Amino acid sequence: MAGIRHAPSGAGATSIAGLKRAHAGDADPSCGLHAKKRRVVHRLQHLQPTQNIVETLNAECDTTGQHKDFFTQQLKRGIAIELKAVGFDSARPEAMERMYGLVDNFMTDFLARVRKSMASARRTSTIPHDWIYALTSLDITRSSTLALHLDSGELPPPFLQPGFAPPEPAEPPPPDLEGLIGPELSGKAEKETRKWIPKHFPPFPSKHTWKATPVFTERENDPRKIREKATEEGIQAEQSLRKLMAAQKAGLQKKSATEQRRATTRKKSDALWQDAMKSLLEEEEKRDAAYREDEDEDCIGLEMRPRPRNEVNLEEGVHANYDQRYWRKAAREVKSGF
Repeated sequence: MAGIRHAPSGAGATSIAGLKRAHAGDADPSCGLHAKKRRVVHRLQHLQPTQNIVETLNAECDTTGQHKDFFTQQLKRGIAIELKAVGFDSARPEAMERMYGLVDNFMTDFLARVRKSMASARRTSTIPHDWIYALTSLDITRSSTLALHLDSGELPPPFLQPGFAPPEPAEPPPPDLEGLIGPELSGKAEKETRKWIPKHFPPFPSKHTWKATPVFTERENDPRKIREKATEEGIQAEQSLRKLMAAQKAGLQKKSATEQRRATTRKKSDALWQDAMKSLLEEEEKRDAAYREDEDEDCIGLEMRPRPRNEVNLEEGVHANYDQRYWRKAAREVKSGF
């Protein structure tokens, strides 16, 4: 891929060592096996030129999707560099999208094979064996098969490296409150006593925010002072009781005065109500008297039962069911007959 170049001649260009054939005289006739084998040292043939990378990419979680756009852009840039190395000066947009889709499909299939190796062993993270299995299943058994794809032609190394955005500015240090709250409440001494805390960690907050300060009251042991304090508390209790009784008396007086005012107002309203009821009763008696006179004239010579007089006690107040005697009684009489 783009950005990967051949390592300089030396450690990176070392050829893969094979096994040394043992001499006939070195063989052990007793066991029939080779007694001595050459040690095999594996080295990488191609190295990433990290010395040309100016700034590494921030690996923090990005919720805005900017990193995804960055990798998409760099993948298309790598395709363009590969086309340039092969000999193409330009490419149409549909051709670029086609190659981008091929790379995406290849990587999806490759990672699916890695995932298959992980799932077969019930692992949640990859190990080198998973990547070896994926490469072997794609008939990539050694790095020499990728030598043609890693050749970028005569392009300079700085041109092969992607451009990274400048890093974000560092956060300002927290304010120093040592002189404001003093060494007793500051958490600096607490952090210094704990040697296992890294030095780049911020200091502890004020001690009163996370640690309770024990407070112990001193108990008096002198009998003379104890008696004086008891006498003083007794005097204070007596004064409090006097204030309480005075407040209760003032409240009772205020309550009685309020009740008297209410009683006077209530008597006035009751007197007005009685006068109104008396006038209504007088009018009702007049109507009843006139009605009787008319009945007497119509029923001359007949014996009439005297009608009971309605007597109302105005001192009792208003009855809720004053008209109960006028209620319907037919249903009650029928029930009593059974």
